[in-house]
Amino acid sequence: MARSGLNLSARQEHAVARIAGLTVVNAMAFQEILSIHNSQVQTVRKTLRGGDVITAFADHWQFILTDINYVPIFRVARNVLLGLSSGPDVNAALRDLAKAALYIVGQRAALRHDLMGRIYHQLLEEAKYLGTYYTSVPAATLLLKLALDPESWPVDWSDLEEMSDDFRVVDFACGTGTLLMAAAEALADNYVRECGSSGDEPKLSDLHQVLIEDVIYGYDVLPSALHLTASTLAIRAPEVSFHGMRLYSMPHGGTHKRLGSIEFLRDRDVAISVDLFGLAEATEQVTGAGDVQRQTASAPDIDLCVMNPPFTRSVGGNLLFGSLPAAERAPMQKELSRLLKVPGVLASATAGLGSVFVAIGDKYLKEGGRMALVLPKALLSGVAWGKTRALFGLRYRLEYLICSHDPERWNFSDNTSLSEVLVIGRKVDDGEADAKVVCVNLWKNPTTAFEALAIAQALSEGTAPDITGGQGALEIRVGDRKLGEAVRADWVTLKENLWMPPCAFAQAELVRAASQLEVGTVTLPGQGTVGNVPLVPLKGLGVLGPDRRDIHDGFNLANGKTTYPALWGHDATAVTTMAAEPNSYLAPLAKAKEGRPLRKVTVLWPRAGRILLAERLWLKTQRAAAVRMKQKVLSNVWWPLSLHADSAAAEKSLVLWWNSTLGLLVMLAHREETRGAWIDFKKPVLEDMPVLDVVSLSPKQRDALAKAYDNVCKGALLPFPEMHLDPVRKAADDAISAALGLPDLSPLREMLAREPVVCLEPLT
Repeated sequence: MARSGLNLSARQEHAVARIAGLTVVNAMAFQEILSIHNSQVQTVRKTLRGGDVITAFADHWQFILTDINYVPIFRVARNVLLGLSSGPDVNAALRDLAKAALYIVGQRAALRHDLMGRIYHQLLEEAKYLGTYYTSVPAATLLLKLALDPESWPVDWSDLEEMSDDFRVVDFACGTGTLLMAAAEALADNYVRECGSSGDEPKLSDLHQVLIEDVIYGYDVLPSALHLTASTLAIRAPEVSFHGMRLYSMPHGGTHKRLGSIEFLRDRDVAISVDLFGLAEATEQVTGAGDVQRQTASAPDIDLCVMNPPFTRSVGGNLLFGSLPAAERAPMQKELSRLLKVPGVLASATAGLGSVFVAIGDKYLKEGGRMALVLPKALLSGVAWGKTRALFGLRYRLEYLICSHDPERWNFSDNTSLSEVLVIGRKVDDGEADAKVVCVNLWKNPTTAFEALAIAQALSEGTAPDITGGQGALEIRVGDRKLGEAVRADWVTLKENLWMPPCAFAQAELVRAASQLEVGTVTLPGQGTVGNVPLVPLKGLGVLGPDRRDIHDGFNLANGKTTYPALWGHDATAVTTMAAEPNSYLAPLAKAKEGRPLRKVTVLWPRAGRILLAERLWLKTQRAAAVRMKQKVLSNVWWPLSLHADSAAAEKSLVLWWNSTLGLLVMLAHREETRGAWIDFKKPVLEDMPVLDVVSLSPKQRDALAKAYDNVCKGALLPFPEMHLDPVRKAADDAISAALGLPDLSPLREMLAREPVVCLEPLT
């Protein structure tokens, strides 16, 4: 491939070449399929008869563009060909691509499930910086079948004129179009079913044209991805020639530091970057001042906003707009910050661009319309996602939360292992006090569209029991295989708190126990309510110390002993008991590190504590959720805690609590899940987390718990997955039960040990 003149790394050049090759293969495959329905279109084999393969395909694709249409598929691919140098090696490579295209057409069923999109996802190496995580076909199928449940919309699905005039499905970050394709399939199902009910003959070609030309809107910054979106949609009915598509390539970076679809936060009409689709009005004009005026794309009033938006966050090196040069990123980030300050915009760039895209969708969504989203699971409890949860709480009725507890696939996107959640919510103008949220905890993440459809059908036809006041769960099965469970939560209650508890565990009985424990009620499977525990928000008992960033801004690790002891790191083989000793010492910084402020030791050290609460855990191997030190320390991966009342008995009781089954149950219901068993605990969440109110305990109870701590604190804890076999953990549970008048907690401990997020083993 010829060099572009851009300053690209070898890795970037390879990525460009691979994606260009895929674009050409896709056009060849579409040509072959089109030749079946249109005699004017040559077969690929006939085109290959020419000696100069570049000229043969370029000329024939120009004929298709001029005399037939299909501009979105063939224009980009033709431009790729015209950028190649002629020669025997290039000819041979193109012939190999043609063979691949013919093979793919031979497997045509795969094309209906976005095969090219799947390949594209594998080829795109810059996903980390673009935040481009692409939805799997089964996840898209499940999400859109539920979001477009025909019984949930006041729409006559058989009326194509109504759909053409009034119904709009929009994806502001459409990628290769997987979600839009799934929406088209769901809308087609609704149309055929409605026609069948009314006795009308379905007109599928007319439906296809309406969907492509009027209903479906997609926006993205990558023309190559939009090329695949166009072909994915068109291949549903290649015999139908369309006059335009509502797909737009958005400007990203460049001279004017454009923000892509984020520009819609500023205005409904946004300039597009390239004439990808050959619309007659898509022309550029140069003004007398030398400015280029481009066609604008408008955001419609939306009925259904579907998105798997970019996930890149503004922390850890600030990867926002990370695919662009540093000189372009800074002003873009500044402009984004300005847009997020506009009144009514509820989003945080700290959460990542995903939060921003949700705000964009909200801006144009009609009353009664729906959001159907793929988002990081951190949405459920992450501090940075608080504004997005507030947005839903203010303007929406949440309908579905769907989480995967499949240890093989925590994700719903193809090219990430991050934990994700599917979210469906309806925009409403009232509180709907009796609204319920269906919380689906999948034991097996669907790997086929068939499994996804079966899950959607089970959820549509069944009724999930309430977390409170109900029992059991709606079991989701395909034949003899159990794919998951569903329960219902009160939206009024959920929106005032974290969304994690009803999705924290795969087992409904554990979900129910954790939800009841939030308010101090202890329930056991098969026994119901067995007692109560006094709880209080952690901030009512003490103050958490500084975070890791502040520690690094005030100290370096010392080579020898100093007056500032620390527990550094969380080695699962070293931290095995509830009682711990300092393993490092800190030395105050004399000057600030480059690009960082200098934190004063006189501010940091007074916030040291004897209790250390885990800031992050790898649940598979680690053992202790909290430890107690004999002296005050700081840490980089533990939260120091200083109690308001300086009481050794209270400290010991709390550490015992957090390492008991009940304490762990509450903690895990407040986790921020990054990737399965990799979890974090953020300070604001911990401060509000209910914990055992050791102050309200009687002296006898507190002394009993402190004595139990003394008896077990030096005993080695087993890793969390072995908690059901752990004599130290059992002793802690027995002490809690004895002090608070509770029965044996073994059933909960055994269930918690089986949880996939703990043991990384699937439930069966």
